[in-house]
Amino acid sequence: MSIKSDECKKFEPFRYKTLNDLREKLKDLNIDMQFEKNVEYCKQPLTIGHLIVPNRLSIQPMEGFDATETGSPTKLTERRYLRYATGGAGLIWFEATALDHNCKSNPHQLVLTNNNLDEYRVLISKIKKQSLKTINNLGFSERCVLILQLNHSGRYVKRNGVKYPIRAFHDSKLDRAIGISKEDGILISDKELEELEDLWVKKALLAKEAGFDGVDIKACHGYLISELFCSRKRENSVNGGESLENRTRIYFNIIKKLSEKLEKSKKFIITTRLGIYNGRPYPYGFGIEESDKATFPAKINLREPLKIIKKLSQLGIKLINLSAGNPHYKPQITRPYDIPVKGKNQPNEHPLCSLKRLFEITTEIKESFDPHIKIIGSGYSYLRQHSPYICSYLLKKKHVDICGFGRMSFANPNFPQQVFQNGKIDEKKVCITCSKCSELMRMGKSTGCVIRDSMYKNKL
Repeated sequence: MSIKSDECKKFEPFRYKTLNDLREKLKDLNIDMQFEKNVEYCKQPLTIGHLIVPNRLSIQPMEGFDATETGSPTKLTERRYLRYATGGAGLIWFEATALDHNCKSNPHQLVLTNNNLDEYRVLISKIKKQSLKTINNLGFSERCVLILQLNHSGRYVKRNGVKYPIRAFHDSKLDRAIGISKEDGILISDKELEELEDLWVKKALLAKEAGFDGVDIKACHGYLISELFCSRKRENSVNGGESLENRTRIYFNIIKKLSEKLEKSKKFIITTRLGIYNGRPYPYGFGIEESDKATFPAKINLREPLKIIKKLSQLGIKLINLSAGNPHYKPQITRPYDIPVKGKNQPNEHPLCSLKRLFEITTEIKESFDPHIKIIGSGYSYLRQHSPYICSYLLKKKHVDICGFGRMSFANPNFPQQVFQNGKIDEKKVCITCSKCSELMRMGKSTGCVIRDSMYKNKL
């Protein structure tokens, strides 16, 4: 990444009203970031196996924590997803849904079960109906694609509202970041990990019954699967240590078992939200230069993520949603921001440098594989009203296949429609990266935008 290291170490909030203002700052930082004002690139359909995504903008998984205690969607859940459906994105990636009640990070996290399957069917039916109406009105011929993210929260599990970390290995820095001790929770055993494989498959098949178009085996942001990727310090285990094969064993077993069950189901896809870099020095890092044992963020080396994606390709996976970092530890790696969560410090890095890192590692992954592997990128919300133009450029250059928006979808769920109809996003409705939605999450409350959405303005 060609940037002035001294300038990159100076945090500065977003002050770029015009695209020229942004270009000037990028020039000061010696960051090569190009833009394309023609948003037609965002309107192109994309074929993924037997599915067709009508356009290149997607909603990223954003936990709302507004389910019932049994994991069923509520009116507030329905409101969020119908707002997304009205917005016109070609793909809606549902938020992290717990495998079962023992895997939840919040008492009000979604959980799909046999008992509430019909409630999910009703919700999916409403979303499909609304999104089809919107998509057709915008001139697209295909319907919106719906993916369900399945997750085990790992060291971020809470039971009855109390932190109960289920760790792959001990890590004092991650413990301190969330205020837990080594004695809290458990180290998950190999036997317990192997039992999760069949549970993951069972819930993925339920997702198909509910009407989803595919399922995401979540492997990012420090949750259980991605923690296993970093588990060099896991001792006496076939699911940890220096061997990448051991550290990815559970992940690939889930995908293989599910693939066997879905052999004849061509329109339901297996996908994954994959964290390809966490910035932590060796031996706790992933996607890092192993000789870098002190620096944060550590130097990038995507050798292991590339090996994982190569194997995913061999297993028939055609869509991968890329991310980076652990938002519970150093969130700027995952999502650059202006204001940290209350009680946390500003990062020692310029947000535009954080953003450039995300774009560059996504491009490296995209350029390393045949075009049949479709890549979703992240981080675009930080650029606010200028985000459609970086998306158009990256799509034009084939550096990414779909641009995913998370925080923007909370603030302005109509952003895709604004891009498609007006060629821009309304700057008075953009996400301002204030971290208040994350603050609500940390407080255990249902999440949304306290700045733009009246439903959440009085929740803090």
